[in-house]
Amino acid sequence: MWETVAGVLVFVVLATSLIMVAFGMVYRRRCGWATTTNDLKGQTVIITGASAGIGKEAARDFAYRGARVIMGCRKLQKASKVASEIEDSTGNKSVVVRELDVSSLTSVRKFASRILAEERRLDVLVLNAGIVGTAQRVLTLENLELTMATNHFGHFLLTNLLLDLLKKSQPSRVVVVASMIHSQLKTLDIEVQLS
Repeated sequence: MWETVAGVLVFVVLATSLIMVAFGMVYRRRCGWATTTNDLKGQTVIITGASAGIGKEAARDFAYRGARVIMGCRKLQKASKVASEIEDSTGNKSVVVRELDVSSLTSVRKFASRILAEERRLDVLVLNAGIVGTAQRVLTLENLELTMATNHFGHFLLTNLLLDLLKKSQPSRVVVVASMIHSQLKTLDIEVQLS
C-alpha cells in the first residue's frame, strides 16, 4: 500500500513540476523579457517609486546603459542609499534623487517645476510608484482618495506637466507600470460617503 501512495505522490510532484515549467515557458513567451542593451548615454530618465521593486531594478538597468537617472521618491534617505548602490553596481555617477510623493498634487507640481528648471531633456518617464488600496477609505490633504491619488491622479498630473519637455526630447517615451489587481474588484461605488 505504501508503495502505491509513494508512487502517486511522486507522480503528482513530477506532474506539478512539469506544469509549472510549461506555465513558466508560456508566460515568458507571452510577456517577454526586456533584453535590449541600447546605449542610453545622453538621455534622461525619470522613474517614480524608484527606491524598491520594479522601479529600483528599472533605475539600475537605465543607469547600467548610461542614462542620467532621476529617482522620484517619497523617502529620500532610503532612495539615496539605493542611488548609491546603483552607482556602485553600474559605475554610472549620474543617478540623482528628487523628492516626489505622487499622492500629493502639491508635491507633483513642485517636482515637475524643479525638473523643468533643471533638465534640458526628458527621454523616458516611467510611472511606476503605486500602492495597494486599504480596507478603509483614506483621503489625502487635497481630499482625494489615497489609492487613486497615488496610482492615477498624481501620475496623470506629472505627465501633463512634463509633456512639453517630453515632446521637445522626441522620440521620448512614457512607460506606465500597472497590475491586474483591478480584476479582483467586484463593485465600485465612487459616491461612498465617509462616516
